[in-house]
Amino acid sequence: MQLSEDRPINDRARELLEEHRDAIYRRTDRMFAWLMLFQWLAGIVLAVWISPYSWAGRSFFVHPHLWSAVFLGGLLSSLPIFLAYFLPGRNITRLTIAVAQGLYSALLIHLMGGRIEAHFHVFGSLAFLAFYRDWKVLSAATLVIATDHLVRGIFWPESIYGISMFGWRRSIEHIGWVAFEDVFLFYSIWISCREMTIIANRRAEMERMQTEVEREVTDRTREIELQRLVLQESHERLERQTVELKKAIEASEGANRAKSAFLANMSHEIRTPLTAILGFADVLLESGDLKQAPPERVDAIETIRRNGSHLISLINDVLDLSKIEAGKFQVENLPCSLHRLLCDLRHLMLVRAEEKKLAINIQYETAIPDMILTDPTRLRQIVMNLLSNSIKFTQEGEINLKVSLIGKSDQRQIQIDVSDTGIGISDEMRDRLFQPFTQADGSMSRRFGGTGLGLTISRHFAKLLGGDLSIVDTSQRGSTFRLVIDPGPLHDATFDQPEMLQKPPTAKPKAEPTPKNVLEGLRILLVEDGPDNQRLISFLLKKAGAQVELAENGEQGYMRVHESDDPFDIILMDMQMPIMDGYTATSKLRADGYQVPIIALTAHAMAEDRNRCIEAGCTDYSTKPIDRTKLIELIRFHVQPTWANP
Repeated sequence: MQLSEDRPINDRARELLEEHRDAIYRRTDRMFAWLMLFQWLAGIVLAVWISPYSWAGRSFFVHPHLWSAVFLGGLLSSLPIFLAYFLPGRNITRLTIAVAQGLYSALLIHLMGGRIEAHFHVFGSLAFLAFYRDWKVLSAATLVIATDHLVRGIFWPESIYGISMFGWRRSIEHIGWVAFEDVFLFYSIWISCREMTIIANRRAEMERMQTEVEREVTDRTREIELQRLVLQESHERLERQTVELKKAIEASEGANRAKSAFLANMSHEIRTPLTAILGFADVLLESGDLKQAPPERVDAIETIRRNGSHLISLINDVLDLSKIEAGKFQVENLPCSLHRLLCDLRHLMLVRAEEKKLAINIQYETAIPDMILTDPTRLRQIVMNLLSNSIKFTQEGEINLKVSLIGKSDQRQIQIDVSDTGIGISDEMRDRLFQPFTQADGSMSRRFGGTGLGLTISRHFAKLLGGDLSIVDTSQRGSTFRLVIDPGPLHDATFDQPEMLQKPPTAKPKAEPTPKNVLEGLRILLVEDGPDNQRLISFLLKKAGAQVELAENGEQGYMRVHESDDPFDIILMDMQMPIMDGYTATSKLRADGYQVPIIALTAHAMAEDRNRCIEAGCTDYSTKPIDRTKLIELIRFHVQPTWANP
């Protein structure tokens, strides 16, 4: 079936298309040759089964149906079989098969006495003929079938419908159903032929490109061969460099493939000991004996805890940057109060600022919406990083946040300028400042610390929030960074005026402290291979009133569940363990029909790690280092349906 194409078809594409069509024609010819032989035998069987004899009183003779099935069926089958064997792929072969198949449908309907079931052979025949992807074949068969129905419906309706009334009306109805099927078959042929044409064009284009590449390679090889004697030494050096470059590329690709695995393992290896370090530091700080300890001991413990938290923030920055570069980082769109968020950040950062006698001011230049639609966690992270940098690089003076709504109509955006009176940034360093692991100069990291990831991550977050982060002004009197974000749709929003925004928002009610023995009566199975983390988590859970049993790996945890006389209320499952990891143990428990909540405890903090835990059958997920309050609340939440809170 010839079609209009998206672009002109060249000679090679036309040749490939014809080869493809010829292969389809030959394959379909062979299929119909076997089908014709089968139909011939099936027709004889039907004739013998339905009406082998014709009776006249007590005398009988062979029914004409049987002779029709043998001889007429053989005639209809033999010619297509002959042509399919000796002239496969020819147009005459396809048309002969189409006509013979239509006539064979008529013969089978006649042999079955016009039963309605026999008419389904017509629809099957048309569907098979559509395999040719040739509208002429389908049209020829349709014409034969329509002519047979119409002629016999008028002159001999008993042979096609088994009754002698309303033959031509039924013929019109049947022809209509055949035409209905043809609509879909013609459409499928059109789609198939169009795809064949597109494929032929693409193959021709690929062959042309391959030929050009081969020709170019040949030309370059000839030039190199002519210069080989003169440039032998250079050529050898080039070959060595090529090998080295290839190895470097392969090493780089291997490093990129291993990057995610390395970051996950790095996170696990650092977070696992930090769980014990920070956990036991908290235990020591809360210990009653510490009240009698010397102040320098308390200060040492707080230093351990503070630096451990700093190390966790560095790990999170590296993981965030990796996820952003891999395109796997996603932001949320949640309603939040910008005024409250900035006031909370000011209050949080004011402690560090007051240590250096710095003031933090918030100025609202225009009215702003009372609620915006954004990711509050990422927005908080950006502004906190900007404030942290301003405090770090400012020795005296103040830090100002200027907030305004800019733009018009649907293009309105929130603009936040963070200005300080710090050391400033030189003009030549401005372009480098947003590159990963880069600070203003080499001495900055020695003087002020940091990895140089904060601004890089903040700019990526700003773009994910529909805006950008840039440097507006840098001088020896300080720097100004400008954050612009998309506040979401504002057509129904109410706006707070600048004079009203100077009042701090109403303080949020403080959460009541977690009562003691909050996990009283709970039986918890802790599956953890690290001895230090076993001791820490067991201590925290027992202190909250729970009964804790330990298992050192997934296999022991699996056995403990099935061997314990008293059922556990919840399982805390470390996911990376020797012998049997937590993923396997959880999957086996769920396969056994075990319905008790299982919380994954893992030092892997990538998004795909959480998904892997949930897919393995875990009820929820908690990262290391363990936050005691969040872990206890997580346990309380998942045992709520079956356990009454104290």
